[in-house]
Amino acid sequence: MGRRRVLSAVITCLAVAAVSDAQDERFPNTKSLGRAAVEYRDDTIHLVAAYYYSQRSHDSLWLLIEAAVSTEERMSMSRAAFRLIAPDGEEIVLAEQTQFARDSDRTRPLLQNARTTRHAVASYIRRRNFTEALRFFTVPFGPVVQDEFVVDKNRVVYGDLFFTAPTGLWEDGTYSLIVEQNGVRAAVPIILE
Repeated sequence: MGRRRVLSAVITCLAVAAVSDAQDERFPNTKSLGRAAVEYRDDTIHLVAAYYYSQRSHDSLWLLIEAAVSTEERMSMSRAAFRLIAPDGEEIVLAEQTQFARDSDRTRPLLQNARTTRHAVASYIRRRNFTEALRFFTVPFGPVVQDEFVVDKNRVVYGDLFFTAPTGLWEDGTYSLIVEQNGVRAAVPIILE
């Protein structure tokens, strides 16, 4: 019985390693920072994404990803720079603030429930002198929404990204969070279980 368990453990490890290698080919310059946190870094952009709450609680319309971004060269980034690619290849754009506010019956409990799984994504981006909250979304009576922000080698911007499921429900699988602006691109896996 002991040999079967050992053999089973070895086979499982090999399977995980094979999947991990396949992930590395699809997502170069990335590394895992935990069960539901991932980092992309190259010579032009640094992106950290965490989705601890949404990894296992994605049986609704909304998906929450915490993100922090910085670049080596100064650039302006807009909300259009962020998108998800579903496992079937469908592109999902960042939700609009009006949609987020209009669906407060779902977004408010999502934010409340996710509070205990928050991750300090900006802390992974070092060498930055200035951090600023990314405010693509806000709750009623919250701060003013911004559709654009500036990043560079001294500045990191961090905050929440919200996406809505095209079919009304998020399917399990590996999604790609893409940040792309002015020829600079980062892609990290978002694995929903």
